[in-house]
Amino acid sequence: AFDDLENEGKALLAERADQACKLLENDKYKEDLWMWDQDWTVKQFNLKRARIKTSIDQEEHKKKEPEVVSSLPAYPNWYRKLCPKPDGSASWVPRPTLLSTSMQITPKLLSLTWEGYPLHYIRGKGWGFLVPFTDDIDVKRKIPLKQLLEKCPMLKLKDGSSAVDDFPNIQKSVEEHLMKKEYYSRLKQHKAEDLYKGTGVWCDTVVDDCCWFFKLPHKDGPSHNVGNPLAKDFLNKFADNVLAGDTDCAEKVMNIARKLSYWRNNRNRILDQMVVWLHEDNLPKELEDGAREQGRTYGAILPQIVVCGTLTRRAVEPTWMTASNAHKDRIGSELRAMVQAPPGYNIVGADVDSQELWIASVLGDSRHAKMHGATPLGWMTLSGNKAAGTDMHSVTAKAVGISRDHAKIINYARIYGAGQSFAERLLKQFNPSMSEAEARSKAQKMFNLTKGKKVYFLRQEYLQEFADQAYTRWQAFETAKICGKTVNEMFHRSKWLGGTESAMFNRLEEIANSEQPCTPFLNGRLSRALEPQTMMDDRYLPTRVNWVVQSGAVDFLHLMLVCMRWILGDKIRFCLSFHDEVRYLVPEQYKYQTALALHVTNLLTRSFCSYRLGLNDLPQSVAFFSSVEVDKVLRKESKQDCVTPSNPHGLSEGYGIEHGEALNVYEAIEKAGGKATWWGDKRSGNKR
Repeated sequence: AFDDLENEGKALLAERADQACKLLENDKYKEDLWMWDQDWTVKQFNLKRARIKTSIDQEEHKKKEPEVVSSLPAYPNWYRKLCPKPDGSASWVPRPTLLSTSMQITPKLLSLTWEGYPLHYIRGKGWGFLVPFTDDIDVKRKIPLKQLLEKCPMLKLKDGSSAVDDFPNIQKSVEEHLMKKEYYSRLKQHKAEDLYKGTGVWCDTVVDDCCWFFKLPHKDGPSHNVGNPLAKDFLNKFADNVLAGDTDCAEKVMNIARKLSYWRNNRNRILDQMVVWLHEDNLPKELEDGAREQGRTYGAILPQIVVCGTLTRRAVEPTWMTASNAHKDRIGSELRAMVQAPPGYNIVGADVDSQELWIASVLGDSRHAKMHGATPLGWMTLSGNKAAGTDMHSVTAKAVGISRDHAKIINYARIYGAGQSFAERLLKQFNPSMSEAEARSKAQKMFNLTKGKKVYFLRQEYLQEFADQAYTRWQAFETAKICGKTVNEMFHRSKWLGGTESAMFNRLEEIANSEQPCTPFLNGRLSRALEPQTMMDDRYLPTRVNWVVQSGAVDFLHLMLVCMRWILGDKIRFCLSFHDEVRYLVPEQYKYQTALALHVTNLLTRSFCSYRLGLNDLPQSVAFFSSVEVDKVLRKESKQDCVTPSNPHGLSEGYGIEHGEALNVYEAIEKAGGKATWWGDKRSGNKR
């Protein structure tokens, strides 16, 4: 499937290259908005003869033979680079087959636009687009300005005058006022912002004295350049019609690129997996006979996991821990579902519901009032309902005016330590038509609603002279200035106040700024290199805040693994964990007992974490998993059929694998034999 689609994509690109090559006739390329800057130099039709040492008679005979002809004469240089050189075979034809979506010329061949403006590439700036600021088409230029204005009419300034009238000869002005270079640069940027309202990044670049060049927005910020607008980070932009093509061919190529992206990026890692094949003599008895009769071979994949591979002690593995869920438009995304349990075994596991969100909220609850749900965030985590619009993400989305999915991404980014500027960039990425002022306003409103405002409180020795109240940063600075002190000398460390998550962030920062930061559950230590050197050392504070939450989640996972081992012993085999998800390989007769054990494990683990924070109870809404998956394969949800371009018939028709079971705690008790305390009986039996 991958090869077929890749060949189809190359054929479409070759067709576009052939069409673009025809622009050489009558110099039509000079009027094309994308191909005008390519190398249209034509190789001359040179005839040359290979020198061969021969006799005089042979030399005379050679004069009458055809001479050697240059490769692809009369074709432009950019086209010749796309064609393989003649290999002497009869099947060779001069076709542009050396094409792919990663080549620099591909966006030009597809006539791609960003928000309606043609894409352009500048070395050192990366990919961007051209925005005209003049309509003077009488001046001879390389850029086909007339055609550009027809496609992208020049916008007018607020006072109704054009940019060229209100802002003439900027280069001349800068030369005459060298001391005011920065002023004129800012003036030029303001003029550009008046003409263009979009997501492009201003980089102070003028092309051919008629267009501004705006860089494409990079996910890592404006200081980074975009190297390929057809990379996977931009595929969604095509679906949103922000990135578009002038032809149907562009849409087809982008759809193919979307389907190929996952397998292209992961193919080598998947093929390099370490596989151990088992000999028949090493198989369990229940598999040995079947293997001989059916000719099957059994094996196991050994994931190359780096334990504690990150600062937060999370495990690192390049393939399985980053494996995507099955998508109908991604080749190879059914990867996880291809891992099957052998006959007589099941794969049982569960996802911890809102693991890191619960950890963060319970930290705030325990510090604020020693009660579950004592803070707005804690209450929404425990009682919030997505259908009713009362969960954390729905509340944030409604208050700010964005979608719930976008609010969810920003909420988790904020909990991980991201600031307001990062939220602004995300909002601009989610909605390219949103202005910077609107993005800034929404981000500020969101942070005021959730994180609150940063305030300062006086130290005890200054309470007699000044009011005991919350001071803003500016008020604290002015008050300290009056006394000839610094803010740190007169005030305690700043705190958050007035937000739904203020208590949680105050507790996270309290842990992060302690002399020896450690996790609240198992006392895991932070690297000494990142420990605060002084009480007011805010370096790496976002990193330390992120560490508290994510390293706490690692404690949660370790507690779950130990608890499962304590309940079931060696009757099950730990298969793999995906951060907040665990999977076990279980003999079929223990599958329902394992499902119940997972529910009990969640209960005991959350109870332990709550107890460590000084809470002596646990709400039922978080006591058990919403569901435990009992399945034959390693898919995320047991009801998924995992239909993809490379698995068009799904698991049921293609492999004969039916849907698994998703059991809540009541169903698990019933399936396990109606005994809620069976695991206790098992423990008693093990002791005897």
